Amino acid sequence: MLMKTIGGVIVIAATSMWGHEAAMRIGNGYKELQYLQKLLYLLRGEILYARSYLGEAFMQIGQTAKSPYREWLLGLCGRMDKERDATFAEMWEESTKACLEASGLPKKEILRLASFGSRLGIADAGMQIKTLDLYLEEIRLSMEEMREEMRTKIRLCHCLGVMSGIFITVLLI
Repeated sequence: MLMKTIGGVIVIAATSMWGHEAAMRIGNGYKELQYLQKLLYLLRGEILYARSYLGEAFMQIGQTAKSPYREWLLGLCGRMDKERDATFAEMWEESTKACLEASGLPKKEILRLASFGSRLGIADAGMQIKTLDLYLEEIRLSMEEMREEMRTKIRLCHCLGVMSGIFITVLLI
């Protein structure tokens, strides 16, 4: 009987940890979106106040950004300097999908960010600022949606972890 009890406790602990990990992944997606928002505000500031062109702004921000955003921004800056046959939108989309896939950002946000480059690179500084403002507003709205869903999903993950452990334990005993 003691072995069954210990086994049950281990199963419940393991599934509870699984639920906790799932809840952490949900929270990490939100934190990564907050960090992306911060980087885009820095980009906005570089363009507006420092009057940097996009390549310079990517270099400045990329030097202080955390990985994988550093590789994304610095790689984009390098590609802009070297490649003359590709458009900015193509470079942006390829770099975004390649570098940020493992960032923890939700997939739909990566796709939205990848398509954002087609609007960013075709305008003067004033239009770039307005485009960034519009995209930052989209991120803000996404974050509000995520925040509302996040509480429920996190509670659900915790409950499912514990309840599935109890269910499996009952089945095994």
